Amino acid sequence: MRIFAIPCVIAVLLSPRPASAQNTCHGADLHSARFVQGLNRMMTPEQTAFRAKLQMPSVTSSDIVLVSDATTCAKAGVAADSIVKVYVPTATHPPTTAPLYVIRIGTSYAVVDLNSAPNSSYDWVFIFGPLWEYRGSIGM
Repeated sequence: MRIFAIPCVIAVLLSPRPASAQNTCHGADLHSARFVQGLNRMMTPEQTAFRAKLQMPSVTSSDIVLVSDATTCAKAGVAADSIVKVYVPTATHPPTTAPLYVIRIGTSYAVVDLNSAPNSSYDWVFIFGPLWEYRGSIGM
């Protein structure tokens, strides 16, 4: 896993979406299992430096869980929508409405929006801290 180029992330975030607020998360399925497995692989000692770049805590597998409550899902939607403003402050972007995969990693979060650009060979996983501060993106 690697931290990928920001232009690809911006392209994903600027893709057209219907305008209304995010408040749902995807439930458990094959995609969520793949993301949880990928995040678990990041907890090995060999991934310490990579986790440090993302300020991601080292946790046990029981601390990496799929989130489903509406409040956290709404916060994840707002946080994901805010990423584009980090790189293009003047950009306008309608709110995310499609359900997201939200995974709690100890006190941090991973958010995945499967509505990525069709030419992307990865699903973008956005990493946020406990207060929903953006820490980086990885492709899985």
